[in-house]
Amino acid sequence: MRKISNEKIKDLPFKETVALIKKNDAATLKQLYKTNFAKVKRYVYKNSGDEQQAKDVYQEAFVAMWRNIKDDKFSAESETAINGYLFQIAKYKWLDHVRSARYKNTTFINRELEYDEPEIEENEMQNRKIKIIMNSIDNLGERCQLLMKLFYFEQKSFKEIAEIMAMDEASARNAKYRCQEQLKKMTQIIPNGPK
Repeated sequence: MRKISNEKIKDLPFKETVALIKKNDAATLKQLYKTNFAKVKRYVYKNSGDEQQAKDVYQEAFVAMWRNIKDDKFSAESETAINGYLFQIAKYKWLDHVRSARYKNTTFINRELEYDEPEIEENEMQNRKIKIIMNSIDNLGERCQLLMKLFYFEQKSFKEIAEIMAMDEASARNAKYRCQEQLKKMTQIIPNGPK
């Protein structure tokens, strides 16, 4: 078998590359290692890791790939399959690391995300409240519906509302208050908390 010093692995026939890996050819292993590290490093960086973690994960993945090829547990038709296989091992090792309890306990960002995620029950309760409020608004008179829409959704001032609804500004304020009180009474059936 010829040694590869300046040749790239992809220039060798696939079977010869596998044979060189099995024989622990230093130049082949070094080239394979260098060729694939950058891709794994980018993946780890994009998924909350740093350079040292990328090196550790890649080292473990490389050894696993080497063992599997030596033990004939991996067979493929091309050299790019070796690169893809090595990347997949590294990817799964990183995912295992991220899912581990030790990693979660030492990563502040992940704990923040866990605590900020609303629970499903809270979402369901909030959705029910919104549905009750929307149904109650639908049951208000047309004048109250228009006034509430102008004030809350279109964020019009009382002066603008008064012009649109042909009333004075003080009447618009009073009408909005009365409509709001009416809506509160209609939504008193909302469980757990202020309406």
